[in-house]
Amino acid sequence: MSTTVKVYKHSMEGAPQLSNSWGVLTDLLDAVLVNGFNLKTITGISRVGSVATAAIGAGMVTEVDQVLLIAGSDQPEYNGEFRVLSSTSNSFTFTVTGSPVTPATGTMSVKVAPLGWTAPFTGTNKRAYRAATGLRHYLRVDNSLDPANTTTYAKKGKVTICESMTDIDTIVGAQAPYSAGNPNLNHVATGSGTAVVDGWYKWYYARGEANNADQIAPAAGNRQWTIIGDDRGFYFFTEHNGIYGKAAYAFTEFESFRQGDAYNTYIAATEFNYNASQTPSQAYAAGFYNSPEFGNMFAANYAQTYGYAGKQILRSHLQVGAPTSAAFVASTAYSGWNTNIPWPNGPDMSLLLQPPLLIQAFDGGVRGKLPGLMWVLNNQPLSDLQVVNNVAGYEGRKFMIIQLPMSITATAQGAVCRMAFDITGPWR
Repeated sequence: MSTTVKVYKHSMEGAPQLSNSWGVLTDLLDAVLVNGFNLKTITGISRVGSVATAAIGAGMVTEVDQVLLIAGSDQPEYNGEFRVLSSTSNSFTFTVTGSPVTPATGTMSVKVAPLGWTAPFTGTNKRAYRAATGLRHYLRVDNSLDPANTTTYAKKGKVTICESMTDIDTIVGAQAPYSAGNPNLNHVATGSGTAVVDGWYKWYYARGEANNADQIAPAAGNRQWTIIGDDRGFYFFTEHNGIYGKAAYAFTEFESFRQGDAYNTYIAATEFNYNASQTPSQAYAAGFYNSPEFGNMFAANYAQTYGYAGKQILRSHLQVGAPTSAAFVASTAYSGWNTNIPWPNGPDMSLLLQPPLLIQAFDGGVRGKLPGLMWVLNNQPLSDLQVVNNVAGYEGRKFMIIQLPMSITATAQGAVCRMAFDITGPWR
């Protein structure tokens, strides 16, 4: 059973939390991408056939399908990543290969397994993350308080795709987003007070209400979040204001239709480079309205002027020059909302899914498909974080539903989309 695809949620035991503070985003990404979290001691492992049971003396809350990392067994078959088959308050079961000695011996531990990335360059609340395999372009995250900014303002991480780096503040080669007229637009704040402009592509995790300016102080407390990813990319959802639902962010290598593509790395963020007193515009701030960069507001009509907001590919298929914006096209205008197909689908009582195509603004061509992401063809099926395994054409796989509101007004009217993510894997 593949363990490359993993799911993380704010509600998991020992999970890092997103509070109204600087530096908590990099703490979260450190845990999920690189280190894992919730380390516990295993007091014993026994096996019956291919099913092993691990006992945790202090107790550990686990979830079915959660991927855990076991270490310290004298029998190597018990070490490594495993999906949870079942769990109690102080034990969990998993599938083991071979016929190792039972009970296991050694000084054993278990934790929530990370995605297996590295952080080769670091600074104070800054990180450069790198995937374990594939193109391995860098994700630079600046979650520090810029000297020009104000500590009480909205909290976010400024995010950039970097072709290469030599240290945390030095980018080599291509980067996205990028403005030749202002190379530091996404990195260095300008102005001061309410006139400060801090960043361009941002992952917000603590704001006032969704349509408030950055100067509005966020409320105290932790925000809900979900991450779904593998060893080459991940999707990040955060309820940064606690009112209108999730914003959708992403960083991933995607399946390219260009043979030998060396720049098929994608980022989704809130695109907003105005001063702290300005209210974000729906046309330019993908994610501000908690709208999915790959869902409702940016629908199949990719010719919309705002359809490319908040989504960038490192370079076009020509492999040279500046980054290109991206958009989506699918057979329904919206994912899981206002479609003509009922839930469940009558003939097979299933969920119907379709991978959306990724369009590049450079020439309007179809560049490829994002991994693990599916458009929902049924009308308004299932609830947020619900897992479904009855999916036509994808027998044996499980999908998690992520509910993503269209806009503030639409949310009040109950108009939300549902995206589906393959949580079984592998994606590639």
